[in-house]
Amino acid sequence: MLLSYLDRQLDPDTVNAFERHLSVCPECNRVVAAQRAVWKALDQWEPIAVSADFDDRVMARVAAEQRPWWRRVLEFPVSGSGGWWKPAMPLAAACLALVAVSVWRGPLAPVPVVMDSAEVQQVEDVLADVDMLQQLGITEPAASSNRQTL
Repeated sequence: MLLSYLDRQLDPDTVNAFERHLSVCPECNRVVAAQRAVWKALDQWEPIAVSADFDDRVMARVAAEQRPWWRRVLEFPVSGSGGWWKPAMPLAAACLALVAVSVWRGPLAPVPVVMDSAEVQQVEDVLADVDMLQQLGITEPAASSNRQTL
């Protein structure tokens, strides 16, 4: 309703009712004044002149953006400041150095497991029992309450 009032599109009865409301409502009065100021500024604004080759330059930029992604990534800007990837070169070099050091050092040696002879014997006995059960065709041992944990 406010924009219709400012654009003079309301019927006279509605205009009178709205103006009575504006006389008692400071908030609506402030909004109307602000909107009038905006419209006045827009009426005074003059657009800048566009060059004759503006459309051609826009279409050339659109065509340039339709190149394959890999060409846009590798292409240097016209200003000569380098590609977008230039700041990433130190990070890439650091990653490459880490890979080279890890390849040069080789794999880490496994940590030896220290077991006493009783534990070794117990493991050998369990493996022998499992092998015997497999030969008999028993794949799952029966559940027992005194099962030992290795």
